This record gives sequence, structure tokens and C-alpha cells, in this order.
Amino acid sequence: MDTLMNMQALMLLFLQDTIRSPLLTRILEFTTDLGNMGFIWVVPALLLLFKKKTRPLAIAVLTALVLSLIITNGLLKNLIKEARPFVTYPEIIPLVTHVSASSYAFPSGHASASFAAAPLFFHYLPKKFGIPALVLAFLISFSRLYLGVHYPLDVVAGLFIGLGCAWLAVKMVSKVMWEI
Repeated sequence: MDTLMNMQALMLLFLQDTIRSPLLTRILEFTTDLGNMGFIWVVPALLLLFKKKTRPLAIAVLTALVLSLIITNGLLKNLIKEARPFVTYPEIIPLVTHVSASSYAFPSGHASASFAAAPLFFHYLPKKFGIPALVLAFLISFSRLYLGVHYPLDVVAGLFIGLGCAWLAVKMVSKVMWEI
């Protein structure tokens, strides 16, 4: 396990030492802030509630986000209790100050929420909305690595948890409401 963690730390150090720049840092700090508390996904979902045609999608997205929150932040982070990369490897310099050293890293809540919502927007909305949603999900997830607050596997796990939550939410909403 130490070898895997060391390899992940080396990836983060590579990002830190080779691609960090003031402009990219400002962009990715903003991007990661969009993902805080799922804000960027909750607002469009709430707006979609107002149209009958998109209401099932909105409910599916909100359900996926709640499932993601419960599984990622409620259960897994507290069961696994993985320290943030900058705690275990002091040479990794986090670029955000609002991430507590006492909070847990695995899995990434930002990645989980992003991939709970964005694939649903991609699948059920016109591509002019769906493609930017997916791109934003990837950028938010990458920002967590760039900013030094997650290991790569935290983000990958979050991605898969999010996809699972999206799938489950569609199944749940389809059973209760109507096909979306």
C-alpha cells in the first residue's frame, strides 16, 4: 500500500513542479469552488424542476447528489479516514486554505458529486448543455489534484461512485415517476 501511495504522491508532485502557474491556479481554484457543496449541479437541477418535461431529470440529479453525499461524505470518508496528501507528504503544497488537514481525502466528494450530475445532464439534455457539464465535471475533478488536496485514486473512486449514484437515481426515479 505504501508503494501505491508513494506513486500517487509522485504524480501530485509532478503536477506541482511542472504545470502549476499563477493563471492556471486562479482558474482551477475558481473551478473547484464551483464544485463546493455541489452548487454548480444543484442550481441547474432546481431550475429544471419548473418544467414538467425536465422535472424527472431534475429529481434524478438531486437524488444522485444526495446519494453521492451520503455514500462519499457520510460513509466512506469516515470509514476509510485517509489523510489528505499534504498531511502525509509535507512536500505537497495545497493551494486552497479552506480544506482542513483534519478532513478526509478518500473518496473525492467533488468528483463524486460532479459525476453524479454531469452524465445525467449529458444524457438527457441537448449536447450544448451536456458536453459543457461533462467538461466541467472533469475540470472540477482535475482541480482537486492540481490543488494538492486529493490523490488520483480519490478522484477516480469519486468518479465511479458518482456514476453509480447517477445510474441508481435514474432507476429510482423511473420506478416512482415516469421514464426519463
